Amino acid sequence: MIRNKYMVLGMTFMSLGLLGALISAIGASLPPIQKFFGVDISEVGSVTTYYQLSYAFFCFFGGLLTDFFGKNRVLALGGFLYGICTLALGMFGDFSSTLVLFTVIGIGGGLFFIGANTMIVQLFPDQRGKYLNLLHLCFAVGSVIASLMVSGFVSAGFKWNRVFQILGSLALTVGILFIFTKAGSPSSTPGPGLFKGLLAKYKQMFGNKLFLSVLISNTLAIGAQFGTIYLLVLFLSTVRGLPVPSASLVLAIFFVLQGTGRIIVSSLISKIRITTIVSFLLAFLFVALAGGWITRGLLSVILLALTGLACSGLMPSLIALASHLLPKEVTGLALGILSMLGALGGMGITKLVTRLAGTIGLEKAFLALIALSLAALLYFLATRKTFAAAERHKG
Repeated sequence: MIRNKYMVLGMTFMSLGLLGALISAIGASLPPIQKFFGVDISEVGSVTTYYQLSYAFFCFFGGLLTDFFGKNRVLALGGFLYGICTLALGMFGDFSSTLVLFTVIGIGGGLFFIGANTMIVQLFPDQRGKYLNLLHLCFAVGSVIASLMVSGFVSAGFKWNRVFQILGSLALTVGILFIFTKAGSPSSTPGPGLFKGLLAKYKQMFGNKLFLSVLISNTLAIGAQFGTIYLLVLFLSTVRGLPVPSASLVLAIFFVLQGTGRIIVSSLISKIRITTIVSFLLAFLFVALAGGWITRGLLSVILLALTGLACSGLMPSLIALASHLLPKEVTGLALGILSMLGALGGMGITKLVTRLAGTIGLEKAFLALIALSLAALLYFLATRKTFAAAERHKG
């Protein structure tokens, strides 16, 4: 059995790195997938819709599973679903079968996300802000690598599914490793007593008005983040005229900046209030998106790449804020709900933009993403004083 805390930490970091690589690979592969299957922009947007929908719901259901059965088992199951289905991509020639595979892959991705985040909270309860940002740094590192791989493979003429096959092999390995550890197991044996106690704490959680405010902020902010990740390559290649390999490199730069930002945030989060960090990042995201849409040429590309820096600390910081508001026994469900709603926000905005693009063009449709980032900023600023007071009380 694997008992070393830091080896389990490494496995957990790798699982979220693989999730980042998966999401990046999907975003960077949309143009090649569209060309391979001969579908329009609205149809290829269904790839992210189906993936994101199953990802969202299994962040939620995975949260329940971590509370009852443990983080290790959830991560193992996520690795198997992610691995088997990504290896199967490209085996079927029709687009519908590919959508089914992406749907199941989303389940594995959701389990990876919620399992990894709750594992960190359990392993490092007193340093969760620091280690959650480092965990999400691994997400950014995996995303950079996958973006570069897609760019290189497309340039070399490889089939669109080659990157997914590599990621699937690694995910299966991680899933197998988590079978051999008891780290992250529930503190109580599953049974009627545990179920009754959790129900009481779940009721308490849904009665926490501050937590509900975090949910709304998270849905808007992370929805804007996911929308940016999925649509960046498509926007740059379709509207700004960049070749797909070059647009994928911009996405890689996005994730480099995201990783850099997470290193900075992980060092600042013990010195600066989370509310201050999130307010700055949301303002930066809106300015970078709007500026990238208004400008043209190299300046537009630079501003859109800088959205990676703006997205850097949003998710781990909001998760850290939420985890301080509730009993540790319901961390799984609480973070599962946060993750689900953020993913649904990303699914909704991506589907809206790609649907509108079919009628008014992608350039005008992109304004919906900018509007969501503005809504996220305005709502968080409106509730910032309440969050800051809660932070001072907890700190």
